[in-house]
Amino acid sequence: MNQLRREGLVPGVVYGHKVAPIMVEVPAKELAKTVHMVGKSHLLQLKVAGERRQRPVLIKELQLNPRSSAAVHVDFFQVNLEEKLTVQVQVVLAGESPAVKFNVGELLHVVHSLEVSCLPDAIPGEISVDISGLAEVDDAVRLSDIALPDGVELNAAIDPAEILVKIAQARVAAEEPVAEVAASPEEPEVATPE
Repeated sequence: MNQLRREGLVPGVVYGHKVAPIMVEVPAKELAKTVHMVGKSHLLQLKVAGERRQRPVLIKELQLNPRSSAAVHVDFFQVNLEEKLTVQVQVVLAGESPAVKFNVGELLHVVHSLEVSCLPDAIPGEISVDISGLAEVDDAVRLSDIALPDGVELNAAIDPAEILVKIAQARVAAEEPVAEVAASPEEPEVATPE
């Protein structure tokens, strides 16, 4: 495996429902570029040497070297295009909150990804949440407020009242009270006759 990595290849495996696992080697640069551009929840078409048809796959696991962040192994999950999948999709904030712009409060991004169910070719690259309506403290965007793409459903276990983003009271650093000493005028010395 170290020899493969020296040649710029990342070892991997392709597996799936009713699919016999096969070992693959992926060019490291192409893999890094693909992960950077589309992430790990996007449907990919994998061309395996010696096969005529491409395989529809998702990157199920990507192992990275902790020192260099280079890929050392990749697992591809081959999907059936007619069966729904459950995947995590990143939540991305869009727009500008008036509350933040005018220092009314701080933006709290509570949920960073959502679990959705859909057919493999309908997996959204991201879920966009518009924050331009958040103008006051305690304004929030809940799951029930967002519109999902056609064919995409939230996991049934997720509460639609769950908050994705909200405006919280701005935290102000408390200043140490400065002790004020009242300046008392000095009393003049009075000379007493002896």
